[in-house]
Amino acid sequence: MLIKMNKIKHKTIAQLVVEQLREKIICGEIKPGQRINLDKIANEFNISRNPVREALLLLKGEDFITMESNRGAIAKIVDSAHVDELFSVKMLLESDLLANSIVNLSESKLNEAKDILNKLKDADNVNDWSELSTQYYDCLYSGSERPETQKILNSLRRKTERYSRLYYSKFHGDKVAVNSKVLQYCLERKTDRAVAELKSHLLARKNEIRQLL
Repeated sequence: MLIKMNKIKHKTIAQLVVEQLREKIICGEIKPGQRINLDKIANEFNISRNPVREALLLLKGEDFITMESNRGAIAKIVDSAHVDELFSVKMLLESDLLANSIVNLSESKLNEAKDILNKLKDADNVNDWSELSTQYYDCLYSGSERPETQKILNSLRRKTERYSRLYYSKFHGDKVAVNSKVLQYCLERKTDRAVAELKSHLLARKNEIRQLL
């Protein structure tokens, strides 16, 4: 796989490798516990070993791989207790962002959230659902004025994305219904109810994911 040079204007080679390897881990092409061979990756991308090393260190920081002295880079094996902790912290952050956002939410962001919710109804694959869901809640959190909390949340999203996609792939309910109540309470500026509904939704998702692991 040759990395196109026109993409490198905006991203480093290592960042592009991170994106490709992260996607392979998330979609299951690279299995938990599987060794990631540095030379093989370098040959696959037609690049030197150095950016691959950098990419692997970045993936380690994102919790996608571990580094073992005798085996090198290993796709991280799922630890249910660790996953539970990640989603518990994520729920606290999202609840805080929403609680501080509602009073400042603009009409344009609320309308944008409505539009995304309509698109979510027609999403027919896991990738689209995952992306639209993130966009939807980012709209609802946009009034929080808490950029550092948002950065931490984005980091947790990357760490939990593979599990969220698993949830989306197994979900058989109404995609809009599980998200629309939060928006309705935001429209009514009922902060306590919106936060309670969000917590209920995120807790149900966490428990469902725990059962799927």
